[in-house]
Amino acid sequence: RFYSQARGGASGTVHGQATMRLKVYDVANQKAALRELAKIAERGMLDPNVRATAITLTRDVSARDDVGELNAIFNAVKHGDGRVQALARGVRYVADPRAADYFVGPARLLGLCEKGACAEDCDSQSALVAALAGALGFVVGLRAYGHEGEDEYVHVYAVAMVPKRDPQEALGLDTTVDESSVGWEPPRARALTAWIH
Repeated sequence: RFYSQARGGASGTVHGQATMRLKVYDVANQKAALRELAKIAERGMLDPNVRATAITLTRDVSARDDVGELNAIFNAVKHGDGRVQALARGVRYVADPRAADYFVGPARLLGLCEKGACAEDCDSQSALVAALAGALGFVVGLRAYGHEGEDEYVHVYAVAMVPKRDPQEALGLDTTVDESSVGWEPPRARALTAWIH
């Protein structure tokens, strides 16, 4: 079971504060949850505000510098970029509630960041990175990672294919690991990728 913040307004008030709508997904397994997260990322990459954010983040990158665009997106989410108010300080990692996976869509996460609540776990950060890159024409996906010999996937991160025109290589875009950079991936073990076309 996982929860996703729905796009749109409030569904009510508690103590005078607007509350957000949550959608509950009951899924059969982690593969199904990864597919649902990929759908959330895909909706995000079609959002005009997400595309505008990606364009702003990459405006100083040379035309057709695919890796340069991925670096700009990656660094903005991981470290911050003052050209986009929502991402001025980057997205801080915070764990999900223990009860379930909690996914925040890319457009919603940017909105929360504008309000100063710019923190999410690997699921939501991965969806944001994939949506930003996908909005600029990259073939993107979300890759679940699990340790060898274990049944569960324990981590997810975005991947993007380069070059855009004739994709040959997938680059990891894991913004939640301190030592990561564009292209870094965890040690190979079990991986499952949900591609967004």
